[in-house]
Amino acid sequence: MTDQILAPEAEAEAEAEAETDTEIEAPTLDTWSETIRIDGVDVAAADLPWWRRPRRLRRQLIGTLVFVAFASVALVGGLNFVAARRLLDEGAREQLASIGEARARSIQTGIERTESGASAAAADLAVVQALEDLAASFSTRSTGRLDEEQLAELDEYYERTVVDPIEAAGLEPVTVEEVRPRSAAGQYLQYHYTVPGSDDPEARREVVDPGDGSAYSRAHAEHHPQLSALTDSLGFGDLLLVSADGDIVYTTDKRIDLGTSLADGPYRETALARTVRDRLPLERIGEGVLSDLQLYLPDEGQPVFFVASSVRREQEVIGALVLEIPVEALNTITTAGERWEQVGLREGESYVVGSDLLLRSESRLWIEDPQAYLDRLDDAELAGLIDTLGSPIGLQPVDTEPVDEAMAGRTFSGTATNYLGQGTYSYATPIEAPGVNWVVVADVPLSDAREPLLDYARRLGLVFLFLLPLAGVVGYVLAGRLTRPIRPVMEAARAVAAGDRDPELVELGRDEFGDLSRRLRSMAQKLGRHEAELADAYEEQRRLLLAVLPPRIVDESGEGAVQDQIAHRATMVAVRVNVGGDGVPPADDEIGDLLVAAAEVAESLATTRGLDRIRAGADAYLFLAGVGEGDGADEGLGFAAELVPAVSALAEGEEFDLAVHVGLSTGPVATGVLERGSLGFAAWGEPVRRSLVIGAFASSDEILVDRSTVDAVIDDRWDLHPADDVMDLDGQPMQLSSLRDAR
Repeated sequence: MTDQILAPEAEAEAEAEAETDTEIEAPTLDTWSETIRIDGVDVAAADLPWWRRPRRLRRQLIGTLVFVAFASVALVGGLNFVAARRLLDEGAREQLASIGEARARSIQTGIERTESGASAAAADLAVVQALEDLAASFSTRSTGRLDEEQLAELDEYYERTVVDPIEAAGLEPVTVEEVRPRSAAGQYLQYHYTVPGSDDPEARREVVDPGDGSAYSRAHAEHHPQLSALTDSLGFGDLLLVSADGDIVYTTDKRIDLGTSLADGPYRETALARTVRDRLPLERIGEGVLSDLQLYLPDEGQPVFFVASSVRREQEVIGALVLEIPVEALNTITTAGERWEQVGLREGESYVVGSDLLLRSESRLWIEDPQAYLDRLDDAELAGLIDTLGSPIGLQPVDTEPVDEAMAGRTFSGTATNYLGQGTYSYATPIEAPGVNWVVVADVPLSDAREPLLDYARRLGLVFLFLLPLAGVVGYVLAGRLTRPIRPVMEAARAVAAGDRDPELVELGRDEFGDLSRRLRSMAQKLGRHEAELADAYEEQRRLLLAVLPPRIVDESGEGAVQDQIAHRATMVAVRVNVGGDGVPPADDEIGDLLVAAAEVAESLATTRGLDRIRAGADAYLFLAGVGEGDGADEGLGFAAELVPAVSALAEGEEFDLAVHVGLSTGPVATGVLERGSLGFAAWGEPVRRSLVIGAFASSDEILVDRSTVDAVIDDRWDLHPADDVMDLDGQPMQLSSLRDAR
């Protein structure tokens, strides 16, 4: 039929071509005349300025569409980018502020407890008597004097253990006379107590009586066992007793500071000496005084702190008790036990800086990769010293804007450059503790904090790469449609729009218009197929969303849209499952099957009781109860009470147990959808963290709830009984209750 219609046109064209000697090419949208008549004169089109040349309608339409598409996406994407960056900045600052304040409070509390422990120990009558007896026997007359051979042996010990290692490390050399006790009594004590255990530090502490028959040794034999036990019970590195004259008359570990004078001895310029000699007399009697960090030679040059308290007999000060605090105690607080991610520092860290702008705690990078840390340092001498001493504490300068602000008594929150030259979000605040001028800093690299933003930018770039050719193709189609007699096409388009996927089209010829009519029919047919594919894709998308989001969120948000962050009061339920018991342990594949079954039970119960799943792992889950109405405390308890026996029953008849540990916490919670490479429903707030901590302390098949959950319960059927209090991550006690039975 088509050939019959086209035949007459073809014959006419053939006749026209036969009647002329010149082949005439019909103009199309892709060509224009080589010459143009302007004011009666033919002008070559190529000789005209570009703005006066004939314009191709197709190109105009394509260019316009591409520009509009590009500008629209750029505008929307740019606005979203700016808004997302602002939200990320605010979130990072708030999170770092919470972490920094928590670390500062923990350090302040630790200092106060340490000072209180020192003052309490100094008031112990056994310590008072020991200091009196040891100080009274600390003299050449009571101890004795070394002969030349013994003194030479002591000097050889100092050469081997102190002088030679300092020289080997490339540090400023010292002589034996500079570091050895100046008094004969001090030399005598080190010869009998320090030198014998030089190769085994633990052996020095075990020496009770060297058998020299001196008055000092008799006093030492009487008091050392009790003082050593006191040191261990307090959990400090060493215990020192200093006489009123400034002589160190006793140390638990018998290192090279034994018998030296803090007044005129080799350690008279140390922080320890300044604390005992200068600061302690100015403090109230019975108060503990903390010294700042120092690289202490008797402790093999390691960084340590000291806390001192005066020792009295009635109202008379007879000396001082000094306790050594290893720097690990401070590191444990600043690094959260090296559990950075658990406290919200995925790639960041928190650390302490002193008034000399040097580190007081370990760097995270040094802990995880010392070589990478050293490679970042520009100062080769500093890098060598840190490598030799095995720590950047007391050596690494931290002269940054956050530290400067905090040292001035102001809190800093914003972007900065840290001590390793990284761009960071930083929070710094001074530590309000007597005796020290410290600041605590929490920071996270900008690259880490802005990773979601960078991911968004990458995806936006992919949209541009896809959009530009797509816009060009669409512009081409539209240009062809507009250059043809429009009415038949419009009628056919209306038919397609009305749902006709096989419209009747009038044959318009062999040019672009005819091609457009045929393409319109093809497009309509493809549209039908695409609609079916789109419906299938939408159902697949919804199925995928339901795998990571609660049905409530998917159904309420529309086709693929996600909710913004919403704040409300709810109850968090943290569940942990583990396989144990006295029987034969199951194989790994059996454990996996049990954990999968437990997860399915938990998911089913949560769906039945209207709880939202927030997080799910191999053996741990997090649910949210009470969204939209109430606190969800009763719903959460009902879910937990039903879950524990249901999961435990999975291992019934086996030689092992399937134990469930549950923790509940109630309070303000924010929920929303996160997109970091993939969608995920998440919750934020103190109850999230507290429920995880409480669940970690729950015993097998035990349900523990905090005080806020107990207060929120309105159903009287829950048999809640007080449980043992536990300490939160910030060192604060949590009042917990245990669910014994549910009627």
